[in-house]
Amino acid sequence: MTEHPAPDDNRLPHAVTQLVTVFEQLGAEHKALVDEAEKTTAKERRGTVNRMVDCITQAGYTLNHIVNMLATVHGLKVLGIDRQFSKDADGHDYSPLNSLGYPGETLYEAAGHIHAVAHTLGKAYTPTRKHPSLARARCPQQMRTVLASLRSALESVCADLAADQDVEAVDEYTPTLKFLSELEDRVCRTVPAQGAWPSSEHVLVSTELWRGLLDAGIGHVERDVAMWLMCRAGEQEQRPTDKIAAQLDYDQSEVDEALMKLKEIGMLRDDGTLHGVHYGPVPA
Repeated sequence: MTEHPAPDDNRLPHAVTQLVTVFEQLGAEHKALVDEAEKTTAKERRGTVNRMVDCITQAGYTLNHIVNMLATVHGLKVLGIDRQFSKDADGHDYSPLNSLGYPGETLYEAAGHIHAVAHTLGKAYTPTRKHPSLARARCPQQMRTVLASLRSALESVCADLAADQDVEAVDEYTPTLKFLSELEDRVCRTVPAQGAWPSSEHVLVSTELWRGLLDAGIGHVERDVAMWLMCRAGEQEQRPTDKIAAQLDYDQSEVDEALMKLKEIGMLRDDGTLHGVHYGPVPA
């Protein structure tokens, strides 16, 4: 067998690199969810978080399988192996011994598994009726990378399928690309821009506070409670923590713990307002 040179394009290696990135970046989200499940006392809420952990775990297992599949496809193509038959004495194809590898079929299967990973992650972040606020990324920066890299990997695989004239397969997986973009927009929420809040022209937020809220040491409950307090900067009435919990869809004990932590790290004043949030005229 004559050894064939590697293809000019770099689509499959790119797809594998992107999937390795997905696998690596999933770790932060998995750990955050595991930690959250261990600290959550409400049974139903803990069950939802555990389901999310299971989905992330399943996605990781499938990614392992996809990387191996694409490595096989790449190796077959580099070696020029593509359904060769053995030959009879007259040089004709001899089918009883079957044929060698079929890169196109394995590539199509890999695309199907990427599709499955996308929808497994979608299942993880499907809002529940009682706890819709849980359907968001705990590590939004890493999850943006996960979903963007998964989309890039599928685009590369689809480009290879198109090069193999498998147009139907490309059409089949195009909706998955859109699904990944929509999922990223929905679950990877970060601290919103100041202009997104009502009456924001009267609220000034210091750079130090923004940085603190985006710090990895701040949990999602503390961040949500702080954002809730920001949106109500300047209000004279201090609402009971049970009302805050109801609006944010958290247990009251979680809100109490979040407020305590914000105070311990120096973000929250004794009067319940945040350091670095100013209401009214720009401070001198």
